Amino acid sequence: MFDDSSKKFQLGLVYLFGVLAAIVIGPFVVLRYLEGQPFQALLDFGIICTAVSIALYSKKRGYVTDFSLNFAAVFYTMGAIAIVHMNSPIFMFWMFPTFLSNFFLLRPKSAIVVNLIAITCVTPAAFRLEKILDSFAMMASLIIGSIMAYLFARLTEQQRQRLEVFASQDPLTGLGNRRLMDEELRLSAEDFTRYQTPATLIVFDLDYFKTINDKFGHSRGDQILVSIGNLLLARLRKTDRAFRFGGEEFVLLARNTNLEEAAIIAEQIRLQIMAEVSGPEGKLSASFGCATLRADQSQEQWFVRADSAMYEAKAQGRNCVVTDNTPQPEHRQLV
Repeated sequence: MFDDSSKKFQLGLVYLFGVLAAIVIGPFVVLRYLEGQPFQALLDFGIICTAVSIALYSKKRGYVTDFSLNFAAVFYTMGAIAIVHMNSPIFMFWMFPTFLSNFFLLRPKSAIVVNLIAITCVTPAAFRLEKILDSFAMMASLIIGSIMAYLFARLTEQQRQRLEVFASQDPLTGLGNRRLMDEELRLSAEDFTRYQTPATLIVFDLDYFKTINDKFGHSRGDQILVSIGNLLLARLRKTDRAFRFGGEEFVLLARNTNLEEAAIIAEQIRLQIMAEVSGPEGKLSASFGCATLRADQSQEQWFVRADSAMYEAKAQGRNCVVTDNTPQPEHRQLV
């Protein structure tokens, strides 16, 4: 979810850099060539070609690769350093937009390292200024500018991580929410299509939970939901994902797990709930439904099959595990 948003943002940045390079640096190519500076003109032209090529390549792929971002940041930085050394020290101002762009293209720590290396490389050019005070002022401004950009990028990254948690996590139980579940189901479906990686959904609902809310209040019901969340988080495997679908309904995504194995996991959770989670009037129970991923159905149909199996467990008297036995359509070969 947020990962897709981040990729779209990076893709937009690459497009923006391509357009800005053509519009802003383009005139310098012509002016430098007319003023008899072919090497400088060639360098500017190389920067434009690189920015546009990365933008076109990323557009073709539909996303930006880490290699493209790293290459762009390093190439732009090297180009800015070369421009400074091939011209008068006043061209040091090109380092400021370069430093800022690095924090958009790279992680904050990587960007600060690249920028510090760049500052070291342009230091000799800065001391070509007429006054030593001007040289120190130029270097100080580069260092302060880079540090401030780092702090801003760091703060932005922390805020992005907080937003990602808020948008993908159920605030009560700490489990994933429905939006994150939809994204994880999509990824599982893609893995199944590409690599035939099995995955099974376990959907369960606490039995008679509405009665607890009605008789003892929602605060007592929330305590039980938190206990269920802690139970699931404690027993999750590295490849599993747990979600609160809504109310007292929970979903467990078991990757690399077939239907029989998922039924065993569901039975273990059912027994664990009865043994470890208590309500105001005694032990609690839950009804479980399991459904494995199929190539002939969408992720929505996959969830519906697991949810239907859970309701079948309710119909069979609750506190049990039911697996989906919907027959898979036969693929007949036409003669």
